[in-house]
Amino acid sequence: MHGRQSGQAIVLIALMLTFLIGMAAIAIDGSRAYALRRDMQAAVDSASLAAGDKLQQTGSWSAAETAATNIFGSNLRLYAAPSCTGYGTPGASPWTVTCTYSDGTVLTDVARTMGPQGSRFQLTATRALALEFGLVLTNGSNPTIGAGAHGGVNNLLYTPTVGALDQAGCGGVGGAAITINGTGTADIIGDLVSNGSVSVAGGALRVAGDIYAHCQPSVPGSVTNSCYPSDASAPCSFPDIAGASRAGYRLPDPNYPAPSVLGGSVTFSGSSVVVPAGIYSSLASLNSNRCWFLSGGVYTFLAGAINASDFVSNELKPPDEPDASNNTLRAADQFWSSGGVTCSGALQVTKQTGPRDIQFGTWSFVVTSMRGDSYNGVNYTRESAPSMCDQVNLNNHFDDVVISISNVPGATSYNIYAAPPGNGCAGPFGLAANIPVINPVSNDNLFPCPNVNGNGCSLGNESITLANQLAPPFAPNAAAAPGATGSYPPDPERAPVRTGLPNQNPSRGAAAAGDRANENNCKSVGNAFISCPGPITPGAVELNFPAGGCLITGNNADTYTFSGYQYNWIAVYEPPANSCANTLGAMSNSAFVGLVYVPHASIAITSQYTFEAAGVGGVMANNVSFSGSLPSIAYSSTYAPVPPASRITN
Repeated sequence: MHGRQSGQAIVLIALMLTFLIGMAAIAIDGSRAYALRRDMQAAVDSASLAAGDKLQQTGSWSAAETAATNIFGSNLRLYAAPSCTGYGTPGASPWTVTCTYSDGTVLTDVARTMGPQGSRFQLTATRALALEFGLVLTNGSNPTIGAGAHGGVNNLLYTPTVGALDQAGCGGVGGAAITINGTGTADIIGDLVSNGSVSVAGGALRVAGDIYAHCQPSVPGSVTNSCYPSDASAPCSFPDIAGASRAGYRLPDPNYPAPSVLGGSVTFSGSSVVVPAGIYSSLASLNSNRCWFLSGGVYTFLAGAINASDFVSNELKPPDEPDASNNTLRAADQFWSSGGVTCSGALQVTKQTGPRDIQFGTWSFVVTSMRGDSYNGVNYTRESAPSMCDQVNLNNHFDDVVISISNVPGATSYNIYAAPPGNGCAGPFGLAANIPVINPVSNDNLFPCPNVNGNGCSLGNESITLANQLAPPFAPNAAAAPGATGSYPPDPERAPVRTGLPNQNPSRGAAAAGDRANENNCKSVGNAFISCPGPITPGAVELNFPAGGCLITGNNADTYTFSGYQYNWIAVYEPPANSCANTLGAMSNSAFVGLVYVPHASIAITSQYTFEAAGVGGVMANNVSFSGSLPSIAYSSTYAPVPPASRITN
């Protein structure tokens, strides 16, 4: 009997040991599996965020996919370079990259372009877990641990072209947060987002993007989702992607801060065309058919501003803007002759008898407008695109050249660029001289303007005689830095966005290329040319309205301003304490290049000409209404506040 009991104890001990080993395997290998799963999830989360951020910074899909690979490996301490199938750019179909690391870990990255919903990276990872004790419970195989994450970036939902924060029309509250009641079509390129309802009572709504109305599955009325970004009608062909009406989203207020560099107290008086930045304590009321140039800075209107009939801008333009396709012709639509105000400048080239012997033949000339605007104690130089080309034939040993200019608003001097005989108006041109503006530039009498001889035009006129400046060895020099003798002028203006509008500014370029004057111009904090994006946009303005001040622009006036990087591309700012009723109207050519941000105030858009720029940062208000002839508004991230970073979408 004793021997039998001893044998039974051995069996029980064996069974108990098996149970104990199993429990140990679950405890040890299970915790290892949990830890590995946690680490892999953190690694794919980080990788998806890194991919989105890199795409946002560089625009390169390959760089984004490389960043995901590197961050994933670093987080899992896999420092040897993996073997990948190849990085690339998704098209109509996703692009898949599969990377295998030295320990057998596999990372798969599926990249997609999703139109107005931005870009998405779907990452999945797998790794085999080498069991320590758990093998006794298996057939000898090791389990595979997996993790996955979706990361998204540049979803226009978070940076809408038109955004309304009010909840009107939802939850039993009357009204609507966005109201469209006009004629024609409100054409929105980008997303339209409402925390309340959207009412299309008159006219039509066309959105090249997505529509989010918080409490409406779809917006009733004449509503169309077109293709993003071209605004073509659906069906869409890649790279266009159709927008849609999507489930309501509660758009949070981004709480952009108020401008910090306000300047001192100034008054709006006199007739000088250039208006200084600073704090205006009295109501600024413009109603006399004049033109006004805003020097760079923050304009704080404590009692508000009304533009009833004038033209206001901080755009620096040349005299005699050329036809975009032929620089020997004057453009039919001059920027500073807008809204019934004639303030555009003019150029004239003639010859006169002089003491120098300049090369015979036909010389060609273009002129650019110059000025400096300061920010934070640094003066930033601006130079406009070139004027139309004017020519003169020198056929006498004693001919000099006379350049005569009728002033354009904002210019403090003019650069003269010359192309010697044989070059023609196609150039190249080289910098020959500079003419300072020494005569007063005022709004007293605009009727005779432009006039290179003065004759009563209160904008004034300047002239210079060129002789020694054109003598040998003068020649255009492609290697000369901007501002040096012989250097090339800035890039020319581009064709208008639409018929009847002035030319567009030159596009952005590397360093000193492209625009050197306006919204596409970037400089370092030390006034050196720098590729965009950059810290400073010389000449930028921000219109600031503390509580009690409203912005009213009427349909017999035009206001065309651009903001910049130093102001986070906020064009109009009203703090949460300001709940006034703003009106944005226009006569023919207005725009706020940047974001109009009035989170607790209302905006009434009353003209089809209110947003005539090729791209703006959008409109964000408590509520927005459209009336009259309905406008087109095109969102561009180039002129909008810094977008939200990449985020995990699930």
